[in-house]
Amino acid sequence: MDRYEKTGYLREPFRLFRLKDKAVGEMSLHYHDFYKIFVFYGGNVTYMVEGKSYVLEPGDIVLVNRYDIHKPTVDASAAYERSILYISAECLESCRAQGYDPFLCFTQAAERKSYVLRIEDFAQSRAGTLLARMESGREQYGWEREQTLLFELFLLELNRFCAEGGQEREKRPGAVYNRKVIDLLSYLQEHLFEDISIDTLAKTFYISKYHMMRLFKNETGYTIHRYLTEKRIAAAKEKLLQGIPAVKVSEECGFYDYSTFLRAFQSCVHMTPTAFAQARKGPNSNEAHNLP
Repeated sequence: MDRYEKTGYLREPFRLFRLKDKAVGEMSLHYHDFYKIFVFYGGNVTYMVEGKSYVLEPGDIVLVNRYDIHKPTVDASAAYERSILYISAECLESCRAQGYDPFLCFTQAAERKSYVLRIEDFAQSRAGTLLARMESGREQYGWEREQTLLFELFLLELNRFCAEGGQEREKRPGAVYNRKVIDLLSYLQEHLFEDISIDTLAKTFYISKYHMMRLFKNETGYTIHRYLTEKRIAAAKEKLLQGIPAVKVSEECGFYDYSTFLRAFQSCVHMTPTAFAQARKGPNSNEAHNLP
């Protein structure tokens, strides 16, 4: 791919990692087919999500929706310690109950374009205690069931914080970003399946198209065209899994020529739309690689 790709393995409803290292290589922009909760404990790290960069402090929680393009930038001079929780959409949906939306923290992050929670004394909070218990538990009778319950309670605590935060909302850390680029990202998302040209964007935002393209690439690391393509392909994958024919998916997702859709899909997913739909019916449905 160009500058970013789909990464991460998830073959379970959720998967938890606790990592600490100094030999962290340069990471490229990437995205997942699943949701991600990242808890930062130590190091010097700046985390970018959808064009916004956050200088993390210990205890910060990064919320990454499926298909959000993101990456950490790590200063290798300090030990980098973090917990990473991958969660499938199906797992989150299974937690839904009357009066409780398990997607709330992710939905708010996307709507507010604010992707980091800062909970005071996270390690001593109920959420922090539950996560530590998940990580420190030993294999014993009933452990798998206990870990599932701990996960559901941890997720509940995060969603409760988001739902009842009130003044605590002010504890969301500020991000470094270019206002023009964020407006561009919002516009692209809102008009994702429409015929969007560089000239139209430049006129809409009263900016030189060459300056706009350079600004977007400098701030996000990827081109406007590539961003649109990846987001459209992500939407196309969802529709294919719903059983919608590939030709119709192509039209609905803004590819007005099927051959263009086919080339873009193969470039991003490395298989044809038909092969993808068939493969995802199998047991290993959330494929990817690396541990970002």
